[in-house]
Amino acid sequence: MMRPFAPTTRHRRFGRAASVLFGIGLLLTPLYAGAQDAPAAGDSATQGDISGIEVEVSGSARRTLLPMAVPDTQALAGADGTIADQVEQTLRRNLDLAGYFRVLPVDSFFFDTHNEGVAAADINFSNWMNVGAQGLVKSTVRAEGDQIALDLRLFSVDQGRQVSLNWSASTLSPDDVQKEVNAFINAVIEHYTGQPGFFGSRIAYSQRTRSGAKHIYVMNIDGSGVQRITRNNAINLLPSFGPGGAVYFTSYQDQNPDLWVWRGGRVSKLSSRSGQNSGAASCGGKLALTLSLGGDNTDVYLISPEDGSVVQRLTDHWAIDVSPTWSPDCSRIAFVSGRSGGAHIYVMNADGSEQRRLTFQGTYNTTPEWSPRGDRIVFSGRDERNHYDIFAVDLQGNIERLTQDQGNNFEPSYSPDGRYIVFTSDRGGQGKRLWLMSADGLFQKLLTEEGSGYEEAAWER
Repeated sequence: MMRPFAPTTRHRRFGRAASVLFGIGLLLTPLYAGAQDAPAAGDSATQGDISGIEVEVSGSARRTLLPMAVPDTQALAGADGTIADQVEQTLRRNLDLAGYFRVLPVDSFFFDTHNEGVAAADINFSNWMNVGAQGLVKSTVRAEGDQIALDLRLFSVDQGRQVSLNWSASTLSPDDVQKEVNAFINAVIEHYTGQPGFFGSRIAYSQRTRSGAKHIYVMNIDGSGVQRITRNNAINLLPSFGPGGAVYFTSYQDQNPDLWVWRGGRVSKLSSRSGQNSGAASCGGKLALTLSLGGDNTDVYLISPEDGSVVQRLTDHWAIDVSPTWSPDCSRIAFVSGRSGGAHIYVMNADGSEQRRLTFQGTYNTTPEWSPRGDRIVFSGRDERNHYDIFAVDLQGNIERLTQDQGNNFEPSYSPDGRYIVFTSDRGGQGKRLWLMSADGLFQKLLTEEGSGYEEAAWER
């Protein structure tokens, strides 16, 4: 059972932005519950007919996962074996990461899977049933000149038939294979849940180097396609996405926490007022930012995303106001304020009116992010044991704890559909790494398996 969120010792200074300021289901629709079927014709036999198995996913919590078999990808007609390896590894890792499936170990297959074809008539479904599979993914790659013919198929084992998906086989460039495999996985998830998966989306994050610098990166949510944004030797932090894939971040490159933006491969400075220019949040062409305007105190402003000029001051209080985050319809903003003596989550209208306190438990609640579904705000909070964990609060102030007894957990960010959260955790004693969990916290999975020093992930949406 998760502990309640209890108050801690009072603190007047809080921080995330360079340790100076405040941080800067899957509504697990239980698997299949409410699930919709793929709209393709001829597939009605699969609808709502899979029970899956229950596994322990977090403490004593249990949820149902579908046993899925993913045999080796077959390389045909001289196709590069490395591409076949890429396909099967992506299928296995990302189906496992999705949180809906239990990918069966390959060594549990007691027969030679290479003797089977990829058509239903060529598959011995009894063998797959005997290894415990309910779903089966077959895959081939075939060389066609300098292109790759990619064929991916989902089968219902107990029904002995191929499942129709919102995806079709295609011939494409080798560079596009990873993207297309993820599109197939999203279609598989849509078949079982009624909503496509998140693969193909990106996150921005910061990562410390051994020299003490901190850089901004962007990568696909499955860890592929890592791209470094900053090339200086400074502290760069608090990345967030803007329109068209732009990435805002704060950098100490010029000895002041200035706001920079990365657009189309080019980096430029957008706001460089003396003091804080941090925690940018974009919505509907508006850009909210924390500014201190040369003093010690900070407030939330709207600035122009084109030239950085101040459009409107939204908060005006003696206490620190930081970390703005927009509601999905851009009508309201949540932020962190110390006006009650501790760091708490507040909400206000987009013009700064009707400011009200939302959290009353704990004394150090930071790094809020509004759910794309509009109903909750997720944040980092320090509990009575001085441990940091992830919480969610609805707009009536009801708080739910999402992590506990798994190290310190910080800086949550919602997936575009609000069903998942990416966050930082130091659990496992290997430094700060990025983790993924369902929005109810039941399913949690390590995202960055190599290295450490990962922080401040922001999911693009």
